Amino acid sequence: MAVYTDVAEGELGAFLKHYPVGDLLSYKGIAEGTENSNFLLHTSSGSYILTLYEKRVEKADLPFFLGLMSHLANKGVSCPLPVTAHDGSVIGTLAGRPAVIITFLEGLSLRRPTATHCAEVGKALADCKFTGTVSLHGEYEAKDLAERTRLAKEELAALRKYLG
Repeated sequence: MAVYTDVAEGELGAFLKHYPVGDLLSYKGIAEGTENSNFLLHTSSGSYILTLYEKRVEKADLPFFLGLMSHLANKGVSCPLPVTAHDGSVIGTLAGRPAVIITFLEGLSLRRPTATHCAEVGKALADCKFTGTVSLHGEYEAKDLAERTRLAKEELAALRKYLG
């Protein structure tokens, strides 16, 4: 199970008051994840994932990954979104760790992804349409992303040919 840091119910309830997620109904540690503590939250407004970033994760790296999630969702990719606190922040602190709440997507984790699953992920990435400047952690011009997309499409075609 990927829970390295325990969280008391009262401490979690106080933390959630800073976010527009409603009142805590229940929570449990979940096995998904290998480096961080992850919890499935059930609140009066729905289900969420809480991640406490453990010592191996640099807090300075989090804005890039959270920004990427938001960027992909804004481009139509089905992915969870970070929940913004009432004060406009995304990263909070809980149990002495950087903590983030993200929206919950229904589904199952694949235990044994196949080449077909990988090809589907590659196609979804290749189909992403990037325009203008993408600001994740630094800025990337659309032409750079367009070239990366072109290369990904070539790789996908080669993978399809290989798979038959």
